[in-house]
Amino acid sequence: MGEISNKTILALLVATVVVSLGGAYISISAVNSRLSSVGLAPITGFATIPNGTATVTVQTVSSIKFPDSSVAFGTGSVNTTGSYSNCSLSTVYTPYKGCVGFDDQTNGFTVENDGNTNLSVELRSNISLATFIGTGGGDFRWNVSVNEAGSCVNKSGTDRTAVEPNTTDDGCGGDTSDCGAEWEQISTSNKNICPSLLFIDASDSLDIDINITIPLDAPVGAKIAGFIITGTGE
Repeated sequence: MGEISNKTILALLVATVVVSLGGAYISISAVNSRLSSVGLAPITGFATIPNGTATVTVQTVSSIKFPDSSVAFGTGSVNTTGSYSNCSLSTVYTPYKGCVGFDDQTNGFTVENDGNTNLSVELRSNISLATFIGTGGGDFRWNVSVNEAGSCVNKSGTDRTAVEPNTTDDGCGGDTSDCGAEWEQISTSNKNICPSLLFIDASDSLDIDINITIPLDAPVGAKIAGFIITGTGE
């Protein structure tokens, strides 16, 4: 037998493939005929469910917290040697005016929306000015500012700096009817301090600063006041 050339081998391989495919086609045709005769669907070679679907449901979580939850001024008194009649403590202004011994505090409270929905935020104190300091000329005030730019949206959703009360004259974006004074007397009733506090991580927090005036005749002893925050999901 003579040698088979490379061209001949290639021709035989191609022929073998063609024959194999043809045989498969004939076999499938025969099977399909048999399936049809017994009322079954024929073999097509195509998937009957071409797409896959994954579903997930994210629940609404309304949550608010105080990352900075305490302000401690320590122990002190009115500076009578300096002819002062009262001492003024603040989380904004230092050094304190007319005071002796108190610790400087440069940060107030921070309120953070750590849920996944915008919140209408209300603030109140658990104690009145008269109970906290007395009635002899003392004062206890708060103000609210945006800790992270764009955190608070007003009722119409058009102003991202609106807070109530605001710390700056332009904090209401011109909508002065919705804003309080820069420093406002604390209240034991709920006060809405932000109509819509966003939940976006980069824009979801407010600052609450306090200003306390202690008169010379204030009752001695520890003075403790609490702030209560309520967040209502939109």
